[in-house]
Amino acid sequence: MKRKVEINVAGIHIRDGKEEERIDTSSRGVYEAHEDGSVCIVYDEIQDMGGQRIKVSNKVTVPRDLKCVEIERTGAMNSKMVFGSEEYTMDYNTPYGSMQMEVITKDLGFVNTDSGEIREISAEYIIKSGDEILSDSRMIIEIKH
Repeated sequence: MKRKVEINVAGIHIRDGKEEERIDTSSRGVYEAHEDGSVCIVYDEIQDMGGQRIKVSNKVTVPRDLKCVEIERTGAMNSKMVFGSEEYTMDYNTPYGSMQMEVITKDLGFVNTDSGEIREISAEYIIKSGDEILSDSRMIIEIKH
């Protein structure tokens, strides 16, 4: 089953012990439930980077067992992040260069509709580079069916 949905994403980040920074984006996307029970959500977003507006395409994949979430971003910035029970090493590529970072998931949650479709995905995580914590973050993806 494939259908158009509205996607609201909130990213809440604390960097260098400074004040919380919140980034909210909204867009239209496609929600697809596969026969194997997995779900794929695809949407584009426009972000400000260095005074320029850039387009980033997102593909969110959730397996049937809900044990992890994979987010693949392509466009001006390319990355693949996996939120789950293990530490995940990723390459983060931007127009300014690339760097390797670790994603450490602290919490992963889902809220479903009465019919079982995913209505919300939330993840609390830390991003590190080497021994340095770059951000302590929380992400909420809300899907309006």
